Amino acid sequence: MTEPRSILIIANPTAGRGRGARTATEVAERLRANGMHVRILNSTGPGEAARMAGKAADGTDSEINGGDATLIAQKGDAGPRENNQRPTCIVACGGDGTVQEIAGALAARRETLGNRCPTLGLAPAGRCNDFSRALGIDRQPEKIVDVLTNGVARPIDLGRANGRYFCTVATLGADAEVSRFVDGMKMPLRGTLAYIYGAVRVLLRYRGRPVRIEGDFGSFDGRIFIATSANTSLYGGAIRIVPGATPTDGKLDLCIIRSVSRPRAFGLLVSICRARHTTLPEVRIAGTRRIRIDSEECLEIWADGEPLTTTPATIEVVPSAIRVMLPADTLLDERSSH
Repeated sequence: MTEPRSILIIANPTAGRGRGARTATEVAERLRANGMHVRILNSTGPGEAARMAGKAADGTDSEINGGDATLIAQKGDAGPRENNQRPTCIVACGGDGTVQEIAGALAARRETLGNRCPTLGLAPAGRCNDFSRALGIDRQPEKIVDVLTNGVARPIDLGRANGRYFCTVATLGADAEVSRFVDGMKMPLRGTLAYIYGAVRVLLRYRGRPVRIEGDFGSFDGRIFIATSANTSLYGGAIRIVPGATPTDGKLDLCIIRSVSRPRAFGLLVSICRARHTTLPEVRIAGTRRIRIDSEECLEIWADGEPLTTTPATIEVVPSAIRVMLPADTLLDERSSH
């Protein structure tokens, strides 16, 4: 492996109640000790991490205004490197929303830059960190640094809904409403506990929405409890909505759960949290490269803990969309056609 000599860390400093800032600083210091050139940029609002990553990948990040920039140079360096030096690796330090922004920006640039596009590094510091967890990235700074210095860059698929990229699972129905509830709640809950609490609150008032879903698998026409398009198996803080989903097989794994009674919905929630739902009669699991979703009313679709788009929607897999630094011993299914 060729070591990433020039690393840009784009951090959400408020992620994880300040963990984003602390993680970025410690990772940068450890990388410096390993002889790396490191710069930290702190995002200050929605969309800024994507803009920073895009400028850096283009080699024009001297145009970045706003945010806090810090260069940590290798010992003995004569001075800071030029701002328009394209980094070999851009590290997303924050939660899944930060990762989504940066991954999307890199995927868009990779279409033209090819292998000159920076790889994506992951420094999980948010509430759920589902993408990092699915790829075997630990949130401890020393382990993050080990991956960045001794890991391997591997091609990873992304999903894309109405032109917007996502990393983990795009979800519609009760899950989307749970995501909105959790995003807005002020309680000090994280990960799966936050999801379960939000699900209980939402299910007390949720009603199934009629949709039509078409894809390689065929079609579904009816009311749904949940419909998810999974690039990875995890969402909602390590909940395995499609246990076999992997971001290296060139497809999305669709999970459709038809509308059920409220008491049955609570039972399904328990089964989902235990990953024992896939064989239930209300559940349909299928692989697909592309799906189309239409609905009578405009419905939100969420992914990576963020609002992604609304129906009508076209969702597709983008094979080998980006390259991600992974632990050398990470076991992911080998793609057969890419």
